[in-house]
Amino acid sequence: MGRTRLIKGKYVIPAYDQSPIENGCMMVDGNKIAEVGRYDDLIGRYKGVEEIGDGSQLIIPGLVNAHSHGRGVSDFQRGGIDNTLETWLWSTRTYIPISTYNDVQFSAARLIESGVTTTMHNHILRDPILYEAEFSEAIKAYLDIGMRVNFCPAIRNQNPFVYGDNNGFLKILPEEVRRILLPPPDSRAFSEDRYLKTVSDLNAQFGSERVRISYGPLAPQWCTDELLKKIKEEADKKGVEIHIHVLQTILQKIYGLKTYGKSLIEHMEEIGLLGKNLSIGHCVFPTLKDIDILAKSGASVSHHPSCNLRERNGVSPVYQMIQRGVRIGIGLDGKGINDDDDFLQEMRMCYLLHRLASHELDSPYLSSRDIFRMATVNGAGMLGFGDQIGRLEKGRRADIVLIDLDRILQPYVDPRQDLFDVSLYRAKGSDVNTVMIDGDIVMRNRKLLPIDKKGLSQRIGEQASREWTPQEKAFREAVQTLREYLRTYYEKWYKEMRFDPYYLFNSKT
Repeated sequence: MGRTRLIKGKYVIPAYDQSPIENGCMMVDGNKIAEVGRYDDLIGRYKGVEEIGDGSQLIIPGLVNAHSHGRGVSDFQRGGIDNTLETWLWSTRTYIPISTYNDVQFSAARLIESGVTTTMHNHILRDPILYEAEFSEAIKAYLDIGMRVNFCPAIRNQNPFVYGDNNGFLKILPEEVRRILLPPPDSRAFSEDRYLKTVSDLNAQFGSERVRISYGPLAPQWCTDELLKKIKEEADKKGVEIHIHVLQTILQKIYGLKTYGKSLIEHMEEIGLLGKNLSIGHCVFPTLKDIDILAKSGASVSHHPSCNLRERNGVSPVYQMIQRGVRIGIGLDGKGINDDDDFLQEMRMCYLLHRLASHELDSPYLSSRDIFRMATVNGAGMLGFGDQIGRLEKGRRADIVLIDLDRILQPYVDPRQDLFDVSLYRAKGSDVNTVMIDGDIVMRNRKLLPIDKKGLSQRIGEQASREWTPQEKAFREAVQTLREYLRTYYEKWYKEMRFDPYYLFNSKT
């Protein structure tokens, strides 16, 4: 028998499809839930055990961030202004470097503070030479703070500048810009040849009940079919997940039509990439046929409402995908609406954003239980933890969140309101009091126990605020010039697309 503890609250929400338990509690034995019920019914059998919670809180399953890149300091904080992906993405390469360990751990800390116990991390390398050390630092950052993670090293091997004719595009760039943005190749750098072995090595070193190592090819326009097929073969063989970005922007939709004569989703189906172990990030521009293909294949989609707004991507047709049977999770992608990685706020953003599929009176829309499902069991399944977390029930891992209700219920909330609606309308990350991950308390009374967050923040600030080197300044200037050429390259593409939106926001006529 492990250590036994009693978690008590004013209400317990065991899962999205169950009724709240008033004066509820649960027994945790080691890292697993032993029993869930009413406090008065259980306390008689567990006298003398440590009690966590004062009986005034709301207890929910740990939340799951289904898509992230582990950036604790946001792009905005580091000098990037949110903009269209194809130009903005280059800005992310101009930041002053900071410690991977510190950055990832700060991201994990902010997620925990808003009730997230599990996250996906698609790691885009900052230093392609020291890739082994960088991957290890990122994973250790999660281990040291106690967070559950599905870690996916990213890879791309084509279309480094534009979707399409990169050689032709490079010829029109000024020679000095090409020289700065295209450094000489280095035989030590992370590459396609090293990718599969690296994922296997990381799994051997770090794979555990808290850490899953999976595959993270960035996108079909950035990875060759040959590479994607190899990854799919290995993922199926090892029983692990693949996380990929697809149809994030309108230009990516056009690229698929121009290159393959069909959508990128149809192309992915054609090469055998789709399946139950595949999760697609963003998916803002699928066709109705794409959605049906995804539903039939069992592939999932991670929805990033705030990120899609901040990067000017658009609004993903989440309501229609759910109606047609696609599993949807929620991902912050490091770009919450308040630039603070508040996952509870992101859930509310998702809820409010998808209420306009129709203007008809009392027409259907996503419910608060739909959102809780996306943020718990759906995300857990997408990250390979589906039979372990996402629900508070006997035998599941003890990933548990206690939320203070004092502010949420003040000065008054009608008792007839559904508790799911109350928490979704009014809860914030700052209301999270205590977080348990795999039976370990990682935050109690708003204090993170495994780390000194203030000291961590100070170290990051010192690293990020140093002076720019001449080389870094030159790179920034080259990127600014590059953006002008990118805008010119894509200028005609927009005229090739006909729009027929899923959601009815307004009308010019």
